[in-house]
Amino acid sequence: MTLKISTTLLILTNVSIAIALIVFARGFFPYKPFISGRATFYHGINGPEEASPPFDKVVFMVVDALRRLLTDNHGLIRTGTAMPFTAHASSPTITMPRLKAITTGSVPSFLEVILNFAESDTTSSLSTQDTWLSQLRDRPGGKLVMYGDDTWLKLFPDTFARADGTSSFFVSDFTEVDDNVTRHVPQELERSDWNGLVMHYLGLDHIGHKSGPMSPHMKPKQAEMDAVVHQIYAAIQTKKHLQSTLLVLCGDHGMNDAGNHGGSAEGETSPALVFMSPKIRTICEANNSPIALLPEQGFEYYRKVQQSDIAPTLAGLLGFPIPLNNIGVFIPELLSFWSEGTASGMSDRYCRIDKR
Repeated sequence: MTLKISTTLLILTNVSIAIALIVFARGFFPYKPFISGRATFYHGINGPEEASPPFDKVVFMVVDALRRLLTDNHGLIRTGTAMPFTAHASSPTITMPRLKAITTGSVPSFLEVILNFAESDTTSSLSTQDTWLSQLRDRPGGKLVMYGDDTWLKLFPDTFARADGTSSFFVSDFTEVDDNVTRHVPQELERSDWNGLVMHYLGLDHIGHKSGPMSPHMKPKQAEMDAVVHQIYAAIQTKKHLQSTLLVLCGDHGMNDAGNHGGSAEGETSPALVFMSPKIRTICEANNSPIALLPEQGFEYYRKVQQSDIAPTLAGLLGFPIPLNNIGVFIPELLSFWSEGTASGMSDRYCRIDKR
C-alpha cells in the first residue's frame, strides 16, 4: 500500500513539473499575433487632407551599442541642428529584437534571444510584417540600400536594391567591419535614386565586448563615427538632391560597465537617438553637449523616449502611414514642423501622439 502511494505521488510530481514547465514557457515565450498587410492613412470626415512632410529621404545610421555617453556629433547638438534623446531599449538588449522594435514599433519577445544567435535562421523575417522600411519602399520611386550588419538582410530579405552585409560575430575585428560600410558612403551620397539608406556599424560594439567601454580603442572609434556623421551632414547641406534628407543616428542598445549587453542594466537600456538636419534648427533650441551628469542620473542625458517611438516619428516626418503593429508614439518635439492646426490634424490622422 505504501509503495502504491509513493508511486502515485511520484507520478503526480512529474506531471506537475511538466505542467509547470509548459506554463512557464507559455508565459516567457508567448505567441505574439501580428496584423498582416500594410497600413493606410485614415481619412476623416473632412476628406483626404494631408500635411506636407518636411523630409523625403532618410539616412538611418545605427552604431551598435552606442550609449548616449559616446557621441558629441560634431557640435550639431550645440548649434540646434540636431535634436537628441535617450531612447529606452527594453530587455533583451541584443540586436535582432531591438531592430524589430525600431522598425515595427512593437515589443519583441525573449524568444528573439535564441534567434539572434542562429546565423542560419530564416524564421525571424519581417517580410510579411508592416515596417517603416516597407512603407518607405512602397512609396512611388521608393528604393532602399543597406550596408553593415547582415541582421538587416535576415530580417528584410529582398528588400534592399543594393546591400553589402557583414557578420556581427567576428568580434576581434574593430576596423574592416566598419570600413566595409564607410567605403560605400561617398558613392551613395552622389546617387539620387534611393529614399532610404541604412548603415549599421559594428566596430564600437566589438571594442566593448573585447575590452570594455573605457578601452583605449574607444575614443578613436567615436571620432571615426563622428567623421561619418559629419560627411553625411555636409552632403545634406550642399547637395541639392539631399536637401530634404533626415539623418537619424542611434544605437540599437547600449553596453554595461564590462562592455557587454543583453540584460537590463541602465547602460544597456540607454542608447543614443539623434535626429539631424539643417531644417531642425527652425524648431530646436541649442543644447549643451556633452553633458556631465550626477551618478544618480545614470545615462539619461536627454529626455527619455522609447525605441518603439522611432517608427511612428519617421512615419510622420516622411509622410507615410504608421506600421500596423506599432505601439509607439510620435515624439512631440518634432510636431513643431507643422502649424498648430496642421499638427492637430496629424494627431487625428496618426492617432498616437505622445502626451507624456
